[in-house]
Amino acid sequence: MTALIESGRKGPTLTRTLLAWLLVPLVILLALAAYSTYRNASHLAEAERDLVLEEVGDDLGESFASSLQNDETIPHPSKTIELILSDSRDQRYYAIYDAEGRLRAGDARLPWQPHFAIGDHAVFRYISLDEKPLRLAIQHGSDKILPGFQILVAETLNRRNRLALHLSQLALIPQGAILLLALPLVWFGVRQGLQPLEKLRLCITTRSAQALDDLPMHDAPRELQPVVSALNGLLSRVRSAQEEQRRFTADAAHQIKTPLAALTAEIELAMSDPSCPCARATYSRLQQASSRLAHLVRQLLALAHSEANGANTHAVFDLAELAREVTGDYVPVAAARRIDLGYDGSEQTIPVQGSAILVREALKNLVENALKFTPDGGTITVSGEASPPRVSVADSGPGIPETEWPLIFRRFHRAPESTDIEGSGLGLSIVQEVARSHGAQVSVKRSPLGGALFTLQFP
Repeated sequence: MTALIESGRKGPTLTRTLLAWLLVPLVILLALAAYSTYRNASHLAEAERDLVLEEVGDDLGESFASSLQNDETIPHPSKTIELILSDSRDQRYYAIYDAEGRLRAGDARLPWQPHFAIGDHAVFRYISLDEKPLRLAIQHGSDKILPGFQILVAETLNRRNRLALHLSQLALIPQGAILLLALPLVWFGVRQGLQPLEKLRLCITTRSAQALDDLPMHDAPRELQPVVSALNGLLSRVRSAQEEQRRFTADAAHQIKTPLAALTAEIELAMSDPSCPCARATYSRLQQASSRLAHLVRQLLALAHSEANGANTHAVFDLAELAREVTGDYVPVAAARRIDLGYDGSEQTIPVQGSAILVREALKNLVENALKFTPDGGTITVSGEASPPRVSVADSGPGIPETEWPLIFRRFHRAPESTDIEGSGLGLSIVQEVARSHGAQVSVKRSPLGGALFTLQFP
């Protein structure tokens, strides 16, 4: 189960999926916002610099008009014009044409614009001069001082680009900070939103195999209610199947008990008949077989009883007193084989919550197993401890190989070393079933006496 959970955690998770569906669109939107911000910043920088360029054109027109002589000769660039055109970051170029398209001042590389429509404001466009991109402003002269004149002013794009970048940074840095702040908030929100799934997982994984009652639905969100309902339906079908299996096992065992009792009685009657002494050995083998079959039926009934009543209401009982009683019940059997069977443990009360009947059945199976495998004259010790609550059965038998430890609790499993010993293969399965129904653990290891040591430890 743990390996299955770990392998599932290596694959896709809802947390990653939700984070991807939330963060990827968020990053895309941020990229679109960044592009839109840069475009808006470029437009703002362009509009601001166009106003400056238009003012430069106005100043050039006024300066040219004031220096224009009556014979309309082209004046040399004055200090005023050089001051107007000066800029620490950009290079500026100008040209002034009269109404006939003749260059009156400035740089001839800025050609006259014959299709320029005269209006109140300048017209702007991008041009290239000496392989450098320029922004060109085209405007007309004043009707009073420069009628029909065309004033061209161009500048490089350094200030425009720097201004656009500066405006973009002013907008994008807060947006980036918002994204970085949104990441943990989104992650926290996703984790909080998936808490009902985590609660459902814990509710399922912490259950014992016998807890098949319905999962609570009142706390489940609306989206999880169909899942919980489907799980409850599955649990209901499993309960029905288990109950049917238990009824079948119990009914079959009860049905077998009656003819088995009759068969045993007939064998005993036949053995008491002195007229057939030659068949006495056969009857003896039949009696042993019927005894083993009777023991198997009793074990099946005990197993069905432990499965059916494992989740019933439990009361508090004294584990130490129960262990002493079970030990005392088997003392005569042990004494007949000269086996030293006794209780050697805590004399104080060991309170355990559970079914005393089922725990007694488990202890009986552990003691019976010890009696089967302990040779005559051996030792069996039952002990109990209060912290943690547990009871142990140790014997001086041949022990169990470590390779068999994970297998001995399987139903009908018989170790190769025990094939010649009478048994049904259900005793330890009953012990494990009782332990599970009580939230306890049953374990096996090497006994200090040389045999096996079984421990039933309660929470």
